[in-house]
Amino acid sequence: MPNPRRCLLFVPGARPDRFEKALATNADQVCIDLEDAVPLADKVTARRATLDFIAAAGICRSELGLRINRATTDLGRADLVAIASGGFRPAFVMLPKVESAEEILGVLDVLNHAEIPLIAQLESPHAVFEARLIARATRRVQALMFGGFDYAVAARIKPAYDGWLWARGMIAAAAAEAEIGVIDVPSLEIKDLAEVALDTQRVMDLGFTNKSAIHPAQVDAIQRAFLPTSHELAYAEKVVAAMKAADGAAIAVDGKLVDRPIELAALRVIELAKLGLRDKDSKLARVA
Repeated sequence: MPNPRRCLLFVPGARPDRFEKALATNADQVCIDLEDAVPLADKVTARRATLDFIAAAGICRSELGLRINRATTDLGRADLVAIASGGFRPAFVMLPKVESAEEILGVLDVLNHAEIPLIAQLESPHAVFEARLIARATRRVQALMFGGFDYAVAARIKPAYDGWLWARGMIAAAAAEAEIGVIDVPSLEIKDLAEVALDTQRVMDLGFTNKSAIHPAQVDAIQRAFLPTSHELAYAEKVVAAMKAADGAAIAVDGKLVDRPIELAALRVIELAKLGLRDKDSKLARVA
């Protein structure tokens, strides 16, 4: 079962003063952004500051990685070369605007033997149609991410739940088939955190395992939304115990038929519940 990752927090690469603050949120993943968040004139400076920070960060509670410029551009290739020659290993590299599996393989050519997990961001109708191949391009693809706002422009739709439904479903299905994670587009809401949590729960129902954030205030709302309720956890534990007692045979639990797929879902609920305990420990550590 893949390691659950619930929230990926973006932080602008042009704002190194915010890097430590992003890590202090205890988001499961922190992604320093060298692409959209950085003006063209600041690209080189932001790259240097980002790589220096990641190299010095050491072991973090959050997985610390970066989003490069598009890999097929000169800036993107320069980002990859700098990573490959840096002598350190970010937790992941996010690749924006991926259109094909071949793009992923081109990235591997530059990164050489660096075993760095990759997140492929899909931001166009063509990319969505290619999602299955992109997800399986290499075992290093850790997750797919839905780039909803660029997709909305390309697909001529409104950037909202109904307009995004088909693309989200396609990307989530491709990720599930490849047994990798799938990350949702960030919410633009930074004050109404109940709305952020509701949005997270709705995409969970579509199969998303992670939701990105653009503001530290969103992180707790997102990560809590992925946690099971006490009732859900109790039922999951009952399912797992019953299936073990039945030696894997289908059995009724609380009047409902349970078989192997239900057991697998229950195991995921239990794994997610463990993250809630880790969140609690992290908060206590911050207070201490």
